[in-house]
Amino acid sequence: MKIRYILTTLLAILGTSSCKEKGDEIGNYSFEFLPRECTQIITLPLRYTERPITIGDKHFITKSAEELNDGAVEAEQFILWVMTGEDDLKELRAEFPNIKNRNYEDSYENYYRWKGRKLTTPHMLALERQLDQDHRRRSSSARSLSSGKAFTNLIPWEYRVTGVKDFRIISLSPLFGLPAETSLNDYFSIYEFKPRQIISSRTKTLLWGYSDKGKITRIGQWLAMSPMAPPIVLFRLKSRPQELPIKTKFVTILETTAGTTLRDTLEVQLR
Repeated sequence: MKIRYILTTLLAILGTSSCKEKGDEIGNYSFEFLPRECTQIITLPLRYTERPITIGDKHFITKSAEELNDGAVEAEQFILWVMTGEDDLKELRAEFPNIKNRNYEDSYENYYRWKGRKLTTPHMLALERQLDQDHRRRSSSARSLSSGKAFTNLIPWEYRVTGVKDFRIISLSPLFGLPAETSLNDYFSIYEFKPRQIISSRTKTLLWGYSDKGKITRIGQWLAMSPMAPPIVLFRLKSRPQELPIKTKFVTILETTAGTTLRDTLEVQLR
């Protein structure tokens, strides 16, 4: 509770001051673009959840990725959450080891301010105009059902300027009849990009985003696009491994175009 209170207070204070930051102001909201290099990654195990809701005479199904309280999850509900960032990303986790995915996402946007630092990565202005225009092409109904950030005057908008050379997920235990430490890319699908945008590391332009109807779900398909590292990406298993139930460690490995290999490990009980 103390950590949650500190983070909530911090975000409230920084939210009022950040309105003075650089933003592309159009309509009733503007973007505060936050370009960063990708020098660190962190991962967490989450649970995919669906809940029915009713508003008036309309019925909806809300889908969310929730934290695990006991470290165990049904295989078909398991989500592997990956967040990329600069060196202060793991500093944030070390300082607040008990916060979870949404708290990381919200607090990392302002962590550098909290520490009295400045972002030093240069802005890609032409790219930022593309990201802005892509987001605004969404229908108003889609926007109303998205993150609560869409209702604020200033939307922090993360993007990375480091390309992905290779990416793979491995298990330290045998899964799907394969030896331990074998790539499991073919057994995972991409569930979500946050933001829903893919940037080319070669041309520094937007390749896919909110205005595209199709989805990018295969890891190989994504890598073939020579993408920049995504701020956040979520993966789901395509099927149930034959080894269930099993407690294993998943290692996420991201090789960058800068020549670095980043990795992070999570442990989960799959049922």
